[in-house]
Amino acid sequence: MTDIPAEGALPEDAGESRASGTGGPDYLASLKLLGRFLPGSRLAMGGAILLATAAVACELAPIVVVCKVVTPALSGTLGPAYLLGAAGLALLAVVVGYGLMGLAVGLSHVVAFDVLCRLRLALARHLARLPIGWFADRKSGDAKKLIIDEPESMELIFAHGIPEGVSALATWVAVSVWLFAVDWRMALATVAVTPVAFVLISTGMARGARRAADYQRAGARMNASVVEFLAGMAVVKIFNRTGESFAETARAVRAYAEVETAWAEDYLPFGGTFFSLVLANVVVILPVGAFLMAAGSLDLSTLVLFVILGANYSQPLMKLFNQFHTLAHISMGSTRIADALAAEPQADSARTVALASHDVVFDEVSFGYGKEEVLHRVSFTAPAGSVTALVGPSGAGKSTVASLVARFWDPRSGRVTLGGVDLREIGLAQLMDMVAFVFQDSFLFSDTIAANIRFGNPKASDAEVEAAARAARAHDFIMAFPDGYATRLGDRGQLLSGGERQRIAIARAILKDAPVIVLDEATAFADPDNEAAIQEAIGELTAGRTLLVVAHRLHTIMSADQILVVDGGRIAEAGRHDDLVAKGGLYARLWRDYTEARDVVLKPAGVSGQIASEERPS
Repeated sequence: MTDIPAEGALPEDAGESRASGTGGPDYLASLKLLGRFLPGSRLAMGGAILLATAAVACELAPIVVVCKVVTPALSGTLGPAYLLGAAGLALLAVVVGYGLMGLAVGLSHVVAFDVLCRLRLALARHLARLPIGWFADRKSGDAKKLIIDEPESMELIFAHGIPEGVSALATWVAVSVWLFAVDWRMALATVAVTPVAFVLISTGMARGARRAADYQRAGARMNASVVEFLAGMAVVKIFNRTGESFAETARAVRAYAEVETAWAEDYLPFGGTFFSLVLANVVVILPVGAFLMAAGSLDLSTLVLFVILGANYSQPLMKLFNQFHTLAHISMGSTRIADALAAEPQADSARTVALASHDVVFDEVSFGYGKEEVLHRVSFTAPAGSVTALVGPSGAGKSTVASLVARFWDPRSGRVTLGGVDLREIGLAQLMDMVAFVFQDSFLFSDTIAANIRFGNPKASDAEVEAAARAARAHDFIMAFPDGYATRLGDRGQLLSGGERQRIAIARAILKDAPVIVLDEATAFADPDNEAAIQEAIGELTAGRTLLVVAHRLHTIMSADQILVVDGGRIAEAGRHDDLVAKGGLYARLWRDYTEARDVVLKPAGVSGQIASEERPS
């Protein structure tokens, strides 16, 4: 049975399996990583190894039988009963061997699935504990690669690699001991080329390892370039830039091919020689055996034994090498998982604190991404029950201010408080209950409309869901669907328009009934009709709540209780609409530009074919 780690817990040192940055790639990185999640399955893993070893030992039984048959066959004393008995014994050994290997592989797969289950659960829990901002500069497919694709590739390690690798090593050791016990001279002839072969393969792998970092970088560049080229195909074709756009993809593919070629040139002279030597034991065994037989110190049956075993002497080592090669390849990609597990989780006090109010206060807050500082000593108060709008030029830091309210990030200096308490002192569970966030591009699940709205409050009744939808001005378009609230939306809510998705998201926020609401440009994708409906829905949110609105369409926040003008990461101005317009500062200029842009119409400029602007008649 899968032993599930406690919620929020990670095995000790789970993030320490990253490849070394100084000593080349760590070919055992994936094994070290998975080893942290093995407790609870060690007994089953040991059983799989024993069964696989016994299965391989059964494969040796037919060889023993052949050797026992050779001498009487050559002397003419081989009877039918003896031959049938030997054949039956060999057949039984083969059948038992296959059965044992089947049990071993079945048991090892159970272990692999258990370990991967623990790994994926630990990853999912750890990702959930990271700041939401951690995901900001990562592509949407990264989480799938981390939790699904890359762990899936690791299944081979426990499902096949460990039982087959350990059994191969055990078989090689047992055969070696057997050969030396039979005849140490022939045993030396059998193993003579093996050490040389493995010195060569070790040298080849060491030389090739120098290319590992370049290989990973080139592979990442090629994959990103191909994905971007395909994703942007419509733009490429419209602007007739197929050749130019493909040029970067072609360069990335060639760079990847060059790295692989260089790696092959480093490895093949040694690796190729290894594969030739490791299977060449019989070239040494036959001359030595013939010499010893001519000297009268070796019999034919012993020579046959060494020819049969010697010709296959290195097969277990080849199997072991192949398993190691697979392990090394998987390990080169497992560092992403180790890095994710090593990422610092968001600090959580796990406390439930009493809040005097629902005022949101920024007190000398500074914040940045990487080395770049985005906010500089920002201070303001968003009183409970009021609407505070954040406006300003693109890139001024408006959305960053909004994200700090929900603790997507924590300030570098200063503090953000809710009801007089630093957000970092409020448990994340309590904070998430207190704050609702409606994103510019609201995410909807591929579930029913009712389920998406009920995400704001899983215990809400159907009547409460409908009431929230009515408040969000979404009820009418929902009922226009044949299945109403039971309509399934498909991937990311593709069945709805942008404005309709926003109203579903607002209904979800209304149902959550959080005292603090953050709207990050909620009307960005709305047409005029939808925008009016969204504005009415936002009006439903304001009652008794602290509302922060990031806005580019300035007419939507004209009635806000407080408008904060953000410029260059600072609060440049603050006040109500009329006061800020009368002041003649940055807001007045933004308002003038906004109203002038709304009054502009476009028409062809005659022969020139250029676009000219003309003011509407008053």
